[in-house]
Amino acid sequence: MRKLLLLFLVFIYGCGYQPLYTNKALNELKFKEIEIQGDKDINRSLISSTFIEQDTENFLYEKIILKNSRTITETSKDSKGIPESFRMTIKLELKIINNGNIIKERVFSEEFLYKNLDNKFDLYEYETNVQNDLIKKITEELIVYLNI
Repeated sequence: MRKLLLLFLVFIYGCGYQPLYTNKALNELKFKEIEIQGDKDINRSLISSTFIEQDTENFLYEKIILKNSRTITETSKDSKGIPESFRMTIKLELKIINNGNIIKERVFSEEFLYKNLDNKFDLYEYETNVQNDLIKKITEELIVYLNI
């Protein structure tokens, strides 16, 4: 078992493997202007976790536009019309503009299905946790996309 683990570690370090999250090129993403649309909390957490910065002097690109939307839809109801389950969808539209041209453009979307809870406070807390998890997934996809 130890030989297998040792062989695995030698293979990983010997092949030049490097995690995407430790790439220093992502720290160089500085924009002259950052435009955010939609839910400010979602955009704030996306910007802080991806190291996107605004710098009017030493910028790499002119402008980045982040537009997000969060929707909660009822997916099923019981015979009394009370919702039994919901679907939360978070969508992020990204545009990077330089010299008036769109350099990168992509839409990221994540969704999650969950059941209704009797206690509305617990439902609100659960929805907040679901939203944070969806934002983390979109952030991971965004980091990978910006590193490419």
